[in-house]
Amino acid sequence: MSQPPAKRRRVELTLEDKIKLITESTAQPKPSLKALDERFKIGKSTVGDTLKKWIFLL
Repeated sequence: MSQPPAKRRRVELTLEDKIKLITESTAQPKPSLKALDERFKIGKSTVGDTLKKWIFLL
C-alpha cells in the first residue's frame, strides 16, 4: 500500500522578505512567478497573493 504524500511545510515570509519579493518582481526582465517561488521557497499562489497586496506592504 502506498504512503499518502507528505504535507507541505508552512512558510511565512518576513516583511523584509516580502519587500525583496516585490522589488525583484519589478526588475527587468520581469521574472516569472515560478522563478520567484523557487527563489523564496514558497508556493506560486503565495507569490501571487503577496504581489496583489504590495500596496499595503510598502
